[in-house]
Amino acid sequence: MLPLNAEEERINLLLQRDGLEATRNWVARTLNIYREAVASPASHASQKNYKPLFEKSIKEFEEWLSLTQEPTPET
Repeated sequence: MLPLNAEEERINLLLQRDGLEATRNWVARTLNIYREAVASPASHASQKNYKPLFEKSIKEFEEWLSLTQEPTPET
């Protein structure tokens, strides 16, 4: 079965190997790296052939993080 998105397979591997907290940290770090790369003209990630792929991964990382956020206690 193919993953639903390009990053799902990587995330699932990390979840199994390292657990939720470590995976959440990895996704957040990678998300920041990808955002910086897309914004940098010196990076291949900002080039027209690669930018859409990085933007898709960024969206997927953002969605995964929003779905796995720890609930904040209500006060």
